[in-house]
Amino acid sequence: MTAAGRVTRRSAIAGASASLVSARARAAIGPLETNKIRLGLPVPGSSFLPIYVAAEKTWKANGLDIEMVAFRGDAEVAQALAAGSVDVSCQSLDGLLNLIAAEQPVIGFYAGFYQADFAWAAQPSIKSWADLKGKLLGVSTFGSLTDELTRYALVKNGLDPAKDVKIIQSGPSPGRMQALKSGRLDCAIMSPPDKWVAEDAGLRMLGTQADDVAREWPKHAFLASRKYIDANPNALKTLLRAHVQAIRYARANPEETARLLSKALKFPDKYADRAYREVIGGYNERGELPSAAMDVYWKIMIAGGAATSAMPNDKLIDDRFIKTFDGWSA
Repeated sequence: MTAAGRVTRRSAIAGASASLVSARARAAIGPLETNKIRLGLPVPGSSFLPIYVAAEKTWKANGLDIEMVAFRGDAEVAQALAAGSVDVSCQSLDGLLNLIAAEQPVIGFYAGFYQADFAWAAQPSIKSWADLKGKLLGVSTFGSLTDELTRYALVKNGLDPAKDVKIIQSGPSPGRMQALKSGRLDCAIMSPPDKWVAEDAGLRMLGTQADDVAREWPKHAFLASRKYIDANPNALKTLLRAHVQAIRYARANPEETARLLSKALKFPDKYADRAYREVIGGYNERGELPSAAMDVYWKIMIAGGAATSAMPNDKLIDDRFIKTFDGWSA
């Protein structure tokens, strides 16, 4: 028997113990109302790392059969959730605000993604925010999070977004990267890995979301209709347990997880490793909102017109699973 095929007494005991723990955990949660869940993501992205790990490592182990579907942005996945084309989405709080504004019976049930991972790349001649006066800045679309973050950072750095610069719609991050390289933009907000591609191409990292907006950010949340949450609490607890297991697996296995990220997102290995290191510290296992960032979040949402006032957390998140974390997460 080869070394790869040999089963040692220690590994057999470990496997039996893992099965026993899983059986106990399943018994603690109770029978699943369904094991089939359709999960929508707005776009591929490194901050969804635990979901990619769960797809490979923990969904099936927890008895789940999950169909994962990637859309072309928050608006599309929100529409799919509202129409019932997916059962659960993992998307931005901005998307949830839009659903609430449209009076859809949808709410978050777990947050815990704290990544503040955008950055502003600029031409090498631009050495400070003040040098952006009279320049062209690229965002994805007007009213998007990239637009709102850019306007906030400009104001924070002493510039008037309406007078001192010209903000233009430049599409997805790779398109903004090409516009920077060709000189059609002076500065643009970038997401991973394009911010590193820009840096490697000799462009200047003028600022980051972590430094110029907030160290943490309510990046994503799991959403579902209130009816679906009420009808499938055990299935959703199991989904969240698999998610927490994936976070823990990712922390314990950095090299393998970076490879999984590279496979999922088609990142070159060097960028997959950087992406792993950037996002891995930004997960709150309990699924809480990042309290330290919510004041800034609401300032930006109100300034951008996405909200007229700050909402209490219970209007955004049904916290029944957060409150019972210790019971389902083992």
